[in-house]
Amino acid sequence: MGRHSGKNAVVKHGSDVIDGLVSFDIEEGIGDTDLTAAGDTWEDHDTTQKNWSLSMQFRADYDGTANQTLRAGDVITFSGYTEGDAVGKTYLSGSASVLSHKISTSHDGETVREYSCKGKGALSEATVSA
Repeated sequence: MGRHSGKNAVVKHGSDVIDGLVSFDIEEGIGDTDLTAAGDTWEDHDTTQKNWSLSMQFRADYDGTANQTLRAGDVITFSGYTEGDAVGKTYLSGSASVLSHKISTSHDGETVREYSCKGKGALSEATVSA
């Protein structure tokens, strides 16, 4: 089994790399609805629509070429590469709404940008081609 670290991870908005990546997390889920009725011995449910969410953290970079311009309400055309974006590497992609944007700093630490996003439609998995 091939294992890898995230040291070569890349996040893109469209074709533009967003500089300063610290981490990103993607979570896939599915809704459910309760089917339990009075008199049932056990609970029952059915699944509904699939969903996904995205959180990203970057070291703040105010240079225009860093592409750190996302704000709450924007839609990101996301591509996330856990082992880099070289040919043959697997990546995840989809459109997502930016639900929140946070900037954190301290007197003795780094300034970071954090984004919380909700998927709009399917999350795809593909391999980088030549």
